[in-house]
Amino acid sequence: MSYHSGVCNFCGTGCGHLLMVENGTVRGVFPSPGHPVSRGRLCVRGWHIHELLATEERLARPLRRGPNGFESVSWDEALEGAAAELRRFRPDEIGVWASPRASNEDVFTAVRLARAVLRTPHIDLLSDAWYSSTAEVLREGTGWPGSLGTLADVRAADFLFVVGTDLTRQNPIVASELHFAAKAGADLVTLSSRTTQMARLSRTHLRPAPGAKKAVLAAMLKLLLDEGLADPDFAAGRIEGTEAVRLSLRDVDLAGLEKAAGLTADGLRDLVRRLAKAERAMAFFSSGTTGLGRDTVALIYNLFLAAGKIGRPGCGLVPVVGISNLAGANDMGAAPGRLPGWRRLPDPAAEAAVRSAWGEAAAVTPGRRIDDLLRDPAKPLRALVVMDHDEEINLHAEALKKLDFVLYLGAYDNPFIEFAHVVLPAATYAETDGTYTNTERRIQLVRRKTEPRFEARPAWRILTGLAVRLGASWGYDSPEAVFADIARAVPMYAGADYARLEAGVGGLAWPVDAAHPRGTARYERSAADPAPRAVPLREPLAGTAPAAADYPFRLMAGKSYFYWHQNNIMKRTFIPLREYNALLLLYPQGLVDVHPDDAARLGLRDKRPVRVVSAAGTMTVQARVTSDVLPGMVYAPYFIGPMIEGFLRPEAGAVERGEDAVIPVRLEKV
Repeated sequence: MSYHSGVCNFCGTGCGHLLMVENGTVRGVFPSPGHPVSRGRLCVRGWHIHELLATEERLARPLRRGPNGFESVSWDEALEGAAAELRRFRPDEIGVWASPRASNEDVFTAVRLARAVLRTPHIDLLSDAWYSSTAEVLREGTGWPGSLGTLADVRAADFLFVVGTDLTRQNPIVASELHFAAKAGADLVTLSSRTTQMARLSRTHLRPAPGAKKAVLAAMLKLLLDEGLADPDFAAGRIEGTEAVRLSLRDVDLAGLEKAAGLTADGLRDLVRRLAKAERAMAFFSSGTTGLGRDTVALIYNLFLAAGKIGRPGCGLVPVVGISNLAGANDMGAAPGRLPGWRRLPDPAAEAAVRSAWGEAAAVTPGRRIDDLLRDPAKPLRALVVMDHDEEINLHAEALKKLDFVLYLGAYDNPFIEFAHVVLPAATYAETDGTYTNTERRIQLVRRKTEPRFEARPAWRILTGLAVRLGASWGYDSPEAVFADIARAVPMYAGADYARLEAGVGGLAWPVDAAHPRGTARYERSAADPAPRAVPLREPLAGTAPAAADYPFRLMAGKSYFYWHQNNIMKRTFIPLREYNALLLLYPQGLVDVHPDDAARLGLRDKRPVRVVSAAGTMTVQARVTSDVLPGMVYAPYFIGPMIEGFLRPEAGAVERGEDAVIPVRLEKV
């Protein structure tokens, strides 16, 4: 029996753990006592990740679809067959869907396969609606496409602002840091339409009507400026972009705020005074599939910039990542409009660098999101390469069935393989070396603990083998060789290598380069760096539209703790599955949260069926009567089978707009 250090692969917190290995199988897990993120703790998911790693529900060998279903084939047959199929299509007919749970090395090889070998610009990430736009806001303001703060500063903070997300459910270890800070006297403020567990633990809970977060944040920024509380550089206009921000606030109606959002100007005025007074202030918000829209993040950023809380010690904005390597996968360039290292297209210098490294024929033009292509009959995809998946991909089930060829790489058996023509078994994160970048930009090296089970292979090796059969030769013989290429292609990783990442506990936070050989904990202004800029809004601020008579309720769709991320790995960790699925025992057909007053008026009872009707779709689920939602608001945690076909699929566009999206609905008693 032996113990091996590593990093949990559930969420983007990046907690350290020790895996107990016996006879080549992971048998247990323990927290890593000296890890700088988790500090000797694990959440209920992390405590049971060994159940996932020991599951028998693995994809064991390559499969190819034949006339009578899947048949086992050799690796050579599978790769040769997949290569032959992919050659049949034009580059613009092929898409590559990478996984935010895969290592940096795996995602980087997928990006290279797409752009340099298949020559398609349609490279994208599953489960990534909002992190990209969030990071772009932070990059536009500071030059950093990622977190501006570090979790190590949380316990010493004076003011903590949590927008939208319920961290206690989504990222419990991050939430526990905020709890420690609040117990020590930090001013913890939450802004969310639902009463979440995090809201219950806060000093102040701002509870606006659904869709009104932007109005509240804009009002806070306007009050900060009107009260003369802004940082002197911002107030004097010495920060670029301040005038555009001021102009965007001119139509903010403070007098109508209470009616529109349920909040008073006096209450917000007190809040911005507390923010301005704080020496160390940090903001946290969701950045995943149900995250905040671009302009909402811009308002949070501008509020903290105006308050003088950007670029100072102990301050920062932290977009909380829900999936283990969502941040790193974006750094690798798994996006249709960017190249590795957040180089947005068009960019002549970046294009030339990629062509020099990957070949003159590499696709360096902007592509399109796979979601959009699957919904667009005028530009249909014909072939798709998919790495891993969570069940929300089934929103596109009808489009996936129409594809001529689907190649799937994954570690675990799941319903998605029914869409695939070739299935390739991938190794788990415990069966190969690789790096993962967490929510605070911390690049961590995970070493192999066991040999790949059955016939599984690391994804980087599978993709490299496919590239060879398509005529490319990359020379990768190890994940370390792939990372060396990453360091050359991604400026923020330029000074990192496996030796440096392994030298200390917890890896290094980028940028890691000649100027920052030991990494960089937080964004801080210095004379050598460009000054931060205000980020203008792209859309005018609009009030919350009045409810229509036919659809008087405002529905928010999002994650629920008991069906966390609908993810493929959650379902194979039995104790967390039991705990997180507890409500499903009471509401097996799915549920919608309804306020007690609305339930009484409509004659709805808890656990009894209710029909939810929008202009686009209908679903029949069970009512959950709770004061966690406001009157006139309903909340539907997705993703449960009966909800998909009739409602979530027709409303997929709204669902993917994240927390800022509101779907007008009516409720009908069944």
